[in-house]
Amino acid sequence: MNDLIVEDLSNVSISYFSNATDAQNNSNVLNNTFNYSASSHIIYTRMEDLNTGCIGYGSFTLQINPNPIANKPNDLRYCDDDFDGILQFNLFETANEILGSQNFSEYEITYHTTLIDAEEDTNPLDFSHETNQSETIFVRLEHRNTGCYDTTEFITTVLPLPVIPVEDVVAFCTDDLPLVINANTGNSGDTYLWSNGATSPEITLNSVTEIGDYWVTVTKAVTGCNFTKNFSVIESQQAPLNLSTTVNFADPNSITVNIDQTATGDYRFILDNGEPQTSNVFDNVPIGRHEITVIDLNGCNPAYDTVFIFDIPKFLTPNNDGFFDTWHITGASQLPGTVVYIYNRHGKLLKMLPHTALGWDGTFNGQHMPADDYWFSADIVHDGESFNIKGHFALKR
Repeated sequence: MNDLIVEDLSNVSISYFSNATDAQNNSNVLNNTFNYSASSHIIYTRMEDLNTGCIGYGSFTLQINPNPIANKPNDLRYCDDDFDGILQFNLFETANEILGSQNFSEYEITYHTTLIDAEEDTNPLDFSHETNQSETIFVRLEHRNTGCYDTTEFITTVLPLPVIPVEDVVAFCTDDLPLVINANTGNSGDTYLWSNGATSPEITLNSVTEIGDYWVTVTKAVTGCNFTKNFSVIESQQAPLNLSTTVNFADPNSITVNIDQTATGDYRFILDNGEPQTSNVFDNVPIGRHEITVIDLNGCNPAYDTVFIFDIPKFLTPNNDGFFDTWHITGASQLPGTVVYIYNRHGKLLKMLPHTALGWDGTFNGQHMPADDYWFSADIVHDGESFNIKGHFALKR
């Protein structure tokens, strides 16, 4: 209080007393630390000029204002609204609990993210405050007239919604019945209510007449948070395959995947380990064995099959290097009953090759045939059908 009483303290001695008599007699001087016993005290002062010895007297009232009581409110706990863990909270919901019986008009409530901010009354938050997962909020309750304040705190928590493991579209696979739709969250005590009235974690559909729009509401046992999942059940099926290859030995070859026109799935086609495609035709397919997969985007089981691409080699190089040392229809062993005849340019039959033969090695009666064009006539048997292919190839030495 000294610097409030006089401006220059260098030549003044100030003492404090509980009554005017003590001040006059300079007795019973109060300690610098004063323990108050009432809401108001009159303090008497004795001021002595150290140079002149002149003495002055005065008094002031020490008013003791009570501190407000910031009651600790209940934590704010609300269910998430969109699975992101972020939610807007109205912090002012806690005001009545913080005030208790204190008069609302006499106090100001502010909210802060740290205790230091609350104590220093800095960086107050908007009443509408966004919380990510969970956050501690610090409160400052201040008397509007006295400036006295108290602090408290509470926690805002975003409660997670139940995660329902049901897709937006569920395939009713007519070749794989019944259809079981399972909404089980894996949390014991969660409750379920389906649009058809069922209260179990899963429902079973047996007939195509049951396709349509459904919903299921799951309520969490501990928090009471609930979420409703809307979904559609649509008819679909595994792709009914009727694979065919263009076995006309065209160059290049292709594979066409034929599916029954009445099939209800949404299909994509995969050759070997390639990328799915919407077209059911694979062009420029190399010779040999290939795996075909047809997937249903609606969720029914994939369909698989194997195709072998046949080809006519364009040349023969019998030099024992391991490449094209013999000539035969590539994949002939996959065509039982097929017979190939090889002729020279003059039409003389040089070799007959059944489907089991390793191929022609470029000899006739033990003699090496000269480099030239040679002709073939192939009686092909494939999938119960017979047809003939003629052409020529080169023998190179």
